[in-house]
Amino acid sequence: MQSQSLESVPLDCYDDAELIEQFQNGDTAAFDTLFTRYQKRTFRLVQRFVSNPEDASDLTQDAFIRAYQGLGDFKSQCQFYSWLYRITVNLCIDFLRKKSRSEVLLYDSDESGELRMANIADPRSESPAKAVENKELRAHIRRAVRRLPPKQRKIFILRHWNGLSLKDIAAVVGRSDGTVKAHLLHAHRNLRKHLRSYLREAEF
Repeated sequence: MQSQSLESVPLDCYDDAELIEQFQNGDTAAFDTLFTRYQKRTFRLVQRFVSNPEDASDLTQDAFIRAYQGLGDFKSQCQFYSWLYRITVNLCIDFLRKKSRSEVLLYDSDESGELRMANIADPRSESPAKAVENKELRAHIRRAVRRLPPKQRKIFILRHWNGLSLKDIAAVVGRSDGTVKAHLLHAHRNLRKHLRSYLREAEF
């Protein structure tokens, strides 16, 4: 695009790189166009992590505030949305870590060695004996996940608690698909080892 004044060319006609350049040259209104362009897409991304609409809206706003604050130092080595994606996912992960979980996951393995997820029933709908059993199981699972090495724990949570694809996880953590898959495999093996004594009837 040839250089033209902002008065003659609407901002929404600029591509992301041009808008970022305008912003870094002092035209903060250029960020409004980036916000309009990616707000719905970012909100949908947040909803993959957070089901509550108010929380999702707050996290979306926080992501754009963080992007606004950092855009002055943004480098063109990556696409704007890839950068915004990382900001958003990291905010969601931090949010989920701070928020007490009302639902815990039980893992079993299929023939391929992958760990499938199954929701442990809500204790309010169970018999007292079953509720006690599942409460103990939830505690064991939380401890087992916390015992994973940090990289394995983060990738495991992204994959099994948040449902991200291996490709998306690779983009978030800045590693190759193969590295992510290897960390996930090691996480599966470590969890099977940690939980074997508590889940004797399950096949890990």
